[in-house]
Amino acid sequence: MRVLAKQELQDIVTGAGLFGAGGGGSTAEGMKLVERVLEFGTGVKLAAPEEISDDHWGAVIAGVGSPKASLTRVRTHSPTTALTLLEQARGFTSSFVVPFELGAGNSLNPMLAAIQRDIPIIDGDPAGRAVPEIQLTTFYLGGIPIPPLALATEDGISAVIRTKEPYDTERVARAITSELGGVSAIACHAMQGVDMKRHIIPGTTTLVQRIGSLIRRTQSGGGDVAVCLVRENHGYVLGKGRITTLRGETKGAFDYGIVEVEGDLRVRILYQNENILAFRDGKLLAIVPDLICSIDSKGNPLTNADLREGMEITYIGFAAPPAFRTPEAFALFGRILETLDYHDGFVPVEKLAK
Repeated sequence: MRVLAKQELQDIVTGAGLFGAGGGGSTAEGMKLVERVLEFGTGVKLAAPEEISDDHWGAVIAGVGSPKASLTRVRTHSPTTALTLLEQARGFTSSFVVPFELGAGNSLNPMLAAIQRDIPIIDGDPAGRAVPEIQLTTFYLGGIPIPPLALATEDGISAVIRTKEPYDTERVARAITSELGGVSAIACHAMQGVDMKRHIIPGTTTLVQRIGSLIRRTQSGGGDVAVCLVRENHGYVLGKGRITTLRGETKGAFDYGIVEVEGDLRVRILYQNENILAFRDGKLLAIVPDLICSIDSKGNPLTNADLREGMEITYIGFAAPPAFRTPEAFALFGRILETLDYHDGFVPVEKLAK
């Protein structure tokens, strides 16, 4: 177990901001969360999955809602409130918390609960990226129940949601969040250490800390961040240029949109919070669960809430973790892909973008 101090937390925000693949909370939100976290202590305990006893209990913590709304309504106490509600509903006391996904916001939101409770956060998550819906994880694929799901806001409003179908859990949580201003915190996937270790993708917090450190050091040395990211993390440049078209809307606590880039490498991106599909001249370049990530001209990671027409941007594709690159994982995205009028199968980014 190690302790994450301010620099480590800031590097995690930067790296997770990249691997949020357009979602997971902006780096601006994440840096505010670093300051909030450190109001409650000098650092956050980070534990490897194997350091947790099989019979100890914990839960997944996340922020839910529109990334745009989260920029102005930063969470402080709601993650811990949601965890307490889930513990009361299931009758356990948490010895650890797990991030729901990677993202500048959602890698930090569970740290609020961890430091306020003086328990560790696990070095891992069940997606290896940010995802737009709650059932899109290896925990769900592994049979760890999502409900009951506890939801809380900073305004003191809370609810415990029990449903039979995972999509209903997602739908109800999103509807409540949308009604309450587009921002909430949730706790779900109550589990023992044995199940967490069986289904988690390990080491992802350490991974994004390394990536964040690489970006920081490359920027300070005047290097090309895109070149370093591609070289050091087996990435693929999908597009590079200026945003010429940006169409988006917030609906049902999701941000939906299309981004078109012209310049060195044309690209067209379709997103639902996170980037889902990348095309050039009608040819598929990348598709979920692989990651479609973006940086600005200075190498700073971007979410779709950060984008503006005329902005210089580079899109980079990365392979998803093997555990999240299975036919079963791809099938979880089926409804989203159908909504975006994609009806074909998964093709790895290394075959599409080479």
